[in-house]
Amino acid sequence: MEKHNLKVYDETGATALSCLILQDGKTAYEFYTGTHNREYGAQKVQKDSRFNIASIRKSYIGFALACMIAEGKIRGLDQDLCTYFPAIPVIEGTTIRHVLTHTHGLAEKDGKWIRMFPPGEDWFYNNAGVNLLISIIQNVSGKTMAQILDEQVFQKAGFAESGWEKSEENLVLNFLSDPSRQLDDSGEDSNLYCSTRDLAKWGELFLTRGKSAEILTPDAFKEMTSVQFTGLAQLPKQGYFWWVKEEDFPKNEIGPKVPKGSYQLLGITGCICLVMPEYQAVAVRMLNQTGQNREFNYLDDVRTFGDMAAGMVGAK
Repeated sequence: MEKHNLKVYDETGATALSCLILQDGKTAYEFYTGTHNREYGAQKVQKDSRFNIASIRKSYIGFALACMIAEGKIRGLDQDLCTYFPAIPVIEGTTIRHVLTHTHGLAEKDGKWIRMFPPGEDWFYNNAGVNLLISIIQNVSGKTMAQILDEQVFQKAGFAESGWEKSEENLVLNFLSDPSRQLDDSGEDSNLYCSTRDLAKWGELFLTRGKSAEILTPDAFKEMTSVQFTGLAQLPKQGYFWWVKEEDFPKNEIGPKVPKGSYQLLGITGCICLVMPEYQAVAVRMLNQTGQNREFNYLDDVRTFGDMAAGMVGAK
């Protein structure tokens, strides 16, 4: 595990790396190395160092959606987006379920919404649907995404090292970091930072179905990590933005040695959160990829990490 992660660390030009594997609520493996950035005297990576988790934030948005459904503010996943956006006719027939599973077929081009394919007839990963969902959740709740998460889970479950940040000072920097970029802490952008142990705690929250904090029902947690659209064979399957393993196929982002029923989160910065219920384990790797390396095989790395983690906890 350590050898593979250090190889990825070198190949992606990262300055920071950490890995934490929990099994049965206990630490099975833990490793930290590097610094927050390339500056002379930069802070060394440690347990409370906070990384940008990039697209992993989508699972937090999915959690906020589950909260709105539980409160009755959103009727369910099969609600047509036209209910909320009547002025955008191209989205007609697209549901919240399509958005969660990247089967919506929508894209934004030159400030306009376009359709790439009819909803539910193909799979394509982009952020267009996520942005619509954020807008819906914030409108029905009257709160920002960050406020919902802070009230519904961060405070209740003790996530003291997670949150959207306006300043990147003292945080682990990566290729998404840009001093000229205007950040806000509303939860709409990809500036969610958290520590390795907080991301592992996020995975464990779903593994135990909320047992560690009275937030949502166990059934709600099960729903979020269950496949929500099954109409497309040999294409990735999602729950509430979680990648779920039902079978093996070429485009599967979860390794072949990882048991079925596992689910995973990925961020382009190199961060991974893999939950394996069969082994009662959560495996997290944090990385601050500092450049786009075209020679680096992202999918191979993700699958290899999962297989290695499964081998470690499966052997126990």
